[in-house]
Amino acid sequence: MGRIALEWGAVCAALIATPVGVRAQDVAAEAVPFRVRMPYIETAQAVRRVLGAADGRLARSTCQEVLTDFRDGSTRTLKDALDANGVSARDYLRWILFVQDRGSRACKVKGTVAVTEPGSRVVFICPRAFLEMAQTDPERAEATVIHEMLHSLGLGENPPSSKEITERVLRRCAP
Repeated sequence: MGRIALEWGAVCAALIATPVGVRAQDVAAEAVPFRVRMPYIETAQAVRRVLGAADGRLARSTCQEVLTDFRDGSTRTLKDALDANGVSARDYLRWILFVQDRGSRACKVKGTVAVTEPGSRVVFICPRAFLEMAQTDPERAEATVIHEMLHSLGLGENPPSSKEITERVLRRCAP
């Protein structure tokens, strides 16, 4: 059975296990798996572990304030962008597809661990750099996936700089 079928099976099982009278959109975010597609299990496990911790941070209202700190290209807040999709930040994190980068220029730049384009729901992970960060500075790795989620919601860069975005996430989403 393929990996997608297994993940879809987990989603269906969570929905089937939902008590009668509870709507599908009310199923806890934790019941839905993250969308991680990587050929190397060590990298995939690290990404899932970091996503799980980032998801825990997003469960706190103080962390969600980062969604009103930034705006997309049309000047609406990222919270407004989420609301337009009818999902929570935690649910949206599960809409994003995390895949291994296949040699783009971005991952050749020192310090780059992940990259996406504003509005894209695909985040490319730079495997070596991400693994190193996940092991040596997990808090920054968690902030990085939230940072990429903000780009996925439409946040551009320069301004604000990549460093400014990550520092804001670290402040808002601190333990």
